[in-house]
Amino acid sequence: MRVLIAIFACAALSACATPAQSGAGPQQQWRCNGGAAFSLHMTSNGAAEVFAGGQTYTLPAVQSADGNRFSNGAVEYWEKGDSAMLNGARGGPYADCHH
Repeated sequence: MRVLIAIFACAALSACATPAQSGAGPQQQWRCNGGAAFSLHMTSNGAAEVFAGGQTYTLPAVQSADGNRFSNGAVEYWEKGDSAMLNGARGGPYADCHH
């Protein structure tokens, strides 16, 4: 019985957990027009790890003429100056986002 209680307690706690940071950079919080929000941090290999809409996306850096851009082909994060946008992620739209 104690084992079952321990298993249920762990499951309940893990359901409430926030995504763990596995990378090198601090986590950034972005708030967007329309009330959407997401968080991002840079991994030790230079990719952006984005948490949006209850899902984590790992986005490798891609070439950009202006700003910092990361994409896995389906989800794209683009930051320029103090604003950003996130396309293709659940829970959006994520447009005109600021810290």
